[in-house]
Amino acid sequence: MAKLKELLQQLTLNEKEARVFLALVKLGSAAASAIAHEANLTRTHVYDLVVDLIERGLVSVVESRGVKRYEATDHAGLIAYVSREQERLNKLGKNLEQWGSEFNALRLGRASKTRVRFFDGPDGIHAIYAEIKRDMAKVTAPAELLTIFSPAAVERALPGWFESGEYIEVPPAIVKRGIVCQSELLQKYLANIKTSPAQHFYKLWPGNLGEFPVDTICWPHKITYIDLAGHPSGIIIENEALVKTFTMWFNQLWASLP
Repeated sequence: MAKLKELLQQLTLNEKEARVFLALVKLGSAAASAIAHEANLTRTHVYDLVVDLIERGLVSVVESRGVKRYEATDHAGLIAYVSREQERLNKLGKNLEQWGSEFNALRLGRASKTRVRFFDGPDGIHAIYAEIKRDMAKVTAPAELLTIFSPAAVERALPGWFESGEYIEVPPAIVKRGIVCQSELLQKYLANIKTSPAQHFYKLWPGNLGEFPVDTICWPHKITYIDLAGHPSGIIIENEALVKTFTMWFNQLWASLP
């Protein structure tokens, strides 16, 4: 029951809506009073909740002799609801893309020069990598992507990272320079570089100096720091001065390595 409740909440139902839905699954056709008893809610609250569930197509209502009884949709109905939600989100995504220029114009009009966003867990890190790829795909002028990292640390935090291609592949027009920590996965990383259409250059950080616990990536207007030690998390900072300062540090470190 707890797992079902968790899945329902992932379908955008709040905690009390999930309780009502599961109560109906258990009871079958039921009046509001029975639902309230099973879900441990007031009958008045149940009426409000079922109205929303009916609008979503998750609950139906039948009235007989002045008494309203409610029924939860079956498994096929839940799958259909998921499909409708996916279609709705796809339409929303397309609309957001169409209004992207106006959205960005509003952002540029803000007084603040710095924007910091936080990302948590493996999904958050994948979102950071996906944003880098999207940004790189939009670049028309010559640009660089700079990174300091350990391939082994990334693979430990995100198993299957090498096969995903999300980190290694960037458009051919982008120059990618990396300071790469020596590790047992170094040769595998370098083999991926050789098969990539992008312009890759790298220098080695000696393994005896320690492994980087953070994946640092800098690209036009943004920089990210990804903590790979323990539970992965990261931040993206948008600040021109910080990007320029990091680039200066990176170039000095690059020049010092053989």
